[in-house]
Amino acid sequence: MSSDIRIFGALVRRESRSDLPLLGCLAVLVLVLAALGSAGPLLLARQQDTALSQRITAAQRNGPLLDVAGQFTLDVAAGYPASAAPAVPLRTVLPDSGRDLAGSFGPVLGPTTHPERTTLALPWGDYLSTTALADGYGDVSLQPLWVSDADAHVRYVQGQAPSAAAVAKGAAPDIALSQAQARALGLSVGERFQVASRTDADQNAPLSYRLSGIYRPVDTGDDFWTAQAELDQVQVETPTVPGQPSPLVVQGLVGAGAADSVSTDGFGYFPVDWYYRMDLGRAANARSAPVVTALATLGNSLQQGWCGALDGNGNPECSLDGQTVTTFAVNDTATPLLTAFAQENRQFEALASFAVASLLAVGLATVVVAVRLLLRRRAGDLVLRRSRGASTTELLLSRMATTVPVALLAGAGGWILGRLLAPSGTSGHPLPALAIGSVAAAVLLVPLLTWYTVRELGTARRSRQRRPVAARRYVLEGTGVLLCVAGVTALRVRGSGGGSTGGGIDVQLSTVPVLVALTTVLVLVRLYPVVLRLLAAWARRGGGTVAFVGLRRAGRDAPATSLALFVLVLTLGTAVFGGLISRSIQDGTAVGARWTTGADAVSVAAGNIAPGAVAPGLAGPGAVRAELVENLRVVNLTGDGDGQIFNPVALVTLDPKALAAAEPGSPLAAQLSALAAGPITQLGDGSDVLPVLAVAAIADHREQTGTYSANAIAAVSGHHPTRVRPEGTLDRAAQLDPVLGPLLDQQPPGTLLLVGTTADDAVLPLQSSGSTAALLWARPGAAPAALRAAAATALQAPQTDVQLQSDVLTALRTDGLTRAVGRIYTVCTALAVLFALLAVALELVLTARERGRTTSYLRTLGLASRGAAGLQILQLVPLAAAAAAGGALLGLVVPRVLGPALQIQQFTGGPTGPALHTDYSLTLVLGAGLALLVLGAAAVETAVARLRRLESVLRLGEQ
Repeated sequence: MSSDIRIFGALVRRESRSDLPLLGCLAVLVLVLAALGSAGPLLLARQQDTALSQRITAAQRNGPLLDVAGQFTLDVAAGYPASAAPAVPLRTVLPDSGRDLAGSFGPVLGPTTHPERTTLALPWGDYLSTTALADGYGDVSLQPLWVSDADAHVRYVQGQAPSAAAVAKGAAPDIALSQAQARALGLSVGERFQVASRTDADQNAPLSYRLSGIYRPVDTGDDFWTAQAELDQVQVETPTVPGQPSPLVVQGLVGAGAADSVSTDGFGYFPVDWYYRMDLGRAANARSAPVVTALATLGNSLQQGWCGALDGNGNPECSLDGQTVTTFAVNDTATPLLTAFAQENRQFEALASFAVASLLAVGLATVVVAVRLLLRRRAGDLVLRRSRGASTTELLLSRMATTVPVALLAGAGGWILGRLLAPSGTSGHPLPALAIGSVAAAVLLVPLLTWYTVRELGTARRSRQRRPVAARRYVLEGTGVLLCVAGVTALRVRGSGGGSTGGGIDVQLSTVPVLVALTTVLVLVRLYPVVLRLLAAWARRGGGTVAFVGLRRAGRDAPATSLALFVLVLTLGTAVFGGLISRSIQDGTAVGARWTTGADAVSVAAGNIAPGAVAPGLAGPGAVRAELVENLRVVNLTGDGDGQIFNPVALVTLDPKALAAAEPGSPLAAQLSALAAGPITQLGDGSDVLPVLAVAAIADHREQTGTYSANAIAAVSGHHPTRVRPEGTLDRAAQLDPVLGPLLDQQPPGTLLLVGTTADDAVLPLQSSGSTAALLWARPGAAPAALRAAAATALQAPQTDVQLQSDVLTALRTDGLTRAVGRIYTVCTALAVLFALLAVALELVLTARERGRTTSYLRTLGLASRGAAGLQILQLVPLAAAAAAGGALLGLVVPRVLGPALQIQQFTGGPTGPALHTDYSLTLVLGAGLALLVLGAAAVETAVARLRRLESVLRLGEQ
C-alpha cells in the first residue's frame, strides 16, 4: 500500500510540474474571482455611501434636516405686569437645551444627529418709529431672535453684540441689527426704540430695546445665512393698498437674557426651535432605513422622555431643564430625502446587476476554458493509463490531486487579499458565495470533464452516437432559449424594482441579460457555420484554396469555440450597454435640468405675488435677453352641467407673446397663440369665464358640462366667482414644454393641468398655496454671477428660490449615484476584457493542434509559407466577426428587451424617463477593437508557429 501511495505521489508531482503554467493560470482566475466576492460588494457599497453623504451635505447647505419646535411657557404670575421673574431663567436653560433634548433621541438617531442651532423668538411687534425711515418704506414689523451660534456668523462694524447677562429691572434689553436693517430704520448704535406687541396689545405696554451693535454677515461656508437670511435682509412686502409705502419685516439679534426681561413684562410664551445636523457616517446607506423609522416615532419619544401627566386641559405637562415647554413638534425633511435616495439606489443596483453578473459569467466561462485546456493536455495520458488498467476513480483522484489544492489555496488567498484591499465601515457585506462558487467551479469541473474524457462507450452506444448527441444538443439549446424568453417576459411584467436580494443585487435583472447573451451565442453558432459553408463554396469555385480551407475549417470549429464566443459577446455587449446607459443619462440630464429651471435661470416665490412685485425691464443690454413671469394656482373644478369634480387642478397663466419671443419653437406658445385672442366673458350672475387649454381628461368632458366653476384653494384675496372654459386640448409636447417645469415640479404626480394667459390674472385671486416664477434667458457669454443676481431681483418677494440651469446640470451629472454607474461599468468592462483576453488565448491554445495539423498537411502538399500564415489568421476571422456583430447586437438589444425594468429617470430628473440613445461611435470602436484583439492573437499564434516551424512538419504516423 505504501508503495502504491509513493507511486501515486510521484505521478501527481510529475503531472503538477508539467501542468504548472495552466495550474498557475487557474489559480489566478480563482484568486481574482474570490477577491471580487470579498472586496466587490464593499467597494460598491462605498460608492452608495458616498453618494448618500453627498446628498445629505448638499441638502444641509440650505438648512438643517431636523427641526424640533416647541414653546417655552414661563411661570409668569397672573395679571400684568408680572409680579416676579421665572424661577429658572431662560438664559441658563437655552445654551444646553438642544444637547439635552437630543438625549431622548434614542440609540439610532442619537449618534447620527448633532445639535447645530437653537433659536428663541420673542414676540412680534410694530416698530414705533422715532426716526425717519428710508424712502418708500412704511410700517415695520420687528421680531427679536436669540440664535445660539449667531456670534460666529456676524462681524460687528459698530458697537458690540447684545449682552447675554440678565437685564436689570426696568432696563431695555440689547438688540443688534444688520447694516441694511439699521439703514432702513434710520437707527444708530446706542439709540432706543419701542415695539408695540401684537399680543394683548391693549394690556401690554410697548417694549423698549437699545441698539447695541450693527453687524455684517460673515460667510463661514455653512447653511447659516441660507436658513437665517432674514437676519441680514430687509424683507419688503407688497402693500395692501396700491401706491402706499411698502411694509417692512425685520428680525434682530438679542442676548439670552432678553427673554427673561420680556417675560417680566407679561409675556410668557416664547417659540423655540432646536435644529440638528445629520451625519450618517461611513455606512450611511445601511443606516438610512433605521433613521427613517426612528424619525417617524421621534415625536412620541420626546413626549415620553420629557412629558408627564396631563394638565387640566388634557395637554401633556412637559418640562425641559426646569422650564415648562409645550408639546414638541418635529419638522422632518430628512425622511423625504432618504426615501427618494432609497428609490434611486434600487435602480442603481439594478443597473449595476447587469455589469456584475456579466463579469462573473465571463470569469466562470474563462475558468471552464482553463480546465478544458488542462485536461486536453492530459487526454492522451489518461487514455494510455486507462488502457493499462487504471480505474476511473484512480484517474479522477490523480487529476483532482493536482487541481484541488491549487483551487483551495487560490480561493483562500483571494478572499484574504480582498479583505485587505476592501474599505472598512461601509454598508456592504462580503459575498462568500462568489468565492465558494469560483473554487467549486474549479474543483468540480476537473473530475466531471475527466470522467467525460475517459468513460467507456459500449459498442451499441457508439453505433448510435450521433443521433442521441444531436438530440441532447437540441434539447439543451431549446431549454436555454425557453429560459431566456420566460425570463424576459417575467421581467417586463414585473417592471423595475422588486427583485433585489439582501445584498442589493437584482438576481432576475442580472440573470436575464446573461440568458439573452447565451441565446445570442446559440443563434450565432447555428447561423455563422451556414454562412461560412456558403462562402467556402464560393471560394472553391473561385479557385481560392486557402480561403476555402480556412472557411471550412472555421465552420467545423464553430461549436468548439462557442465558449470563447460567449465570453467575447458578453464582454462587448456589457461595454456597449454601459456606453448606451452613460450616453442616455448624459443626454437626459440636459433635458431634466431644462425642465427644472425652464430657462437659463429661474426665480420661484412661494404664493402668488401681485404684478407690482415683479421687477420690470430685466431684459435689455445686460445679462438677460428675455424674461417670462408665470403664476400657478391650485383650483377645484366642478362641471356646471353634470357636477363632475376634478381635484386638484393646476392652473398656470403666462404671456404667450413673451414666451414666443423667448422660445420661438415653444410648442406651448404655438397652442396659446390662438387662445390669447379669446376674450374673457361674463355671465349673468357676474362670474367671469376664462378661456383655457386643458389636458384631455378635462377637455374631452366639456361636451357634457360646458364650463367649470373654479374654486381657488387657500385664496388670500377676494374675487367674484370664476369659471373656466376649455377651448382646446394640450398636446403631449405642450404639456412637456420646459417653461412649465419650475411650477409643475412642485405638484404631486398626476395633477391635472390648465393653461391660460396673463389676462386671467386680473380676475383670479392670489393664493398662498400657489407660486410665481420668473424665467430668464441669458445673452450669449453672460456671466453666471450676473444671471444669478438678475434672477434674485426678478421677484420682489421675502423669499425666492433661485436656480441656474448650469448649476442644476452640474449637480445632476456630478451626483454620486450617476457617477457610480459609469464607474462600475468601466471597472467591470476592464476586468471582463482581461478575462476575455485570457479566454481567447486559452481557446487558441486549445484548438491550435487541429489548426497546426491542417496547415502541416497543406505545407506538405506544397502550400507556400505566406499562404500558411494567411490560413492561420483566416481560420479565426469568422470568430472575430461573429463576436463583434453579436456583442454589438447584444448591447443594443438588451435595453429594448428589458423595457420597463430599465428606468434611469431617477438619475436625470424631468417629467418623463429619458430616451435611450445609443452611442454608435463607441459601439463601432468597441466592435472593431474586439475584432482586432482576436486577429492580433491569431497573428501572434501564427508568428510563434513560424518561428517553431510547426506548420511544415508532419508528425510520425500522420498521413
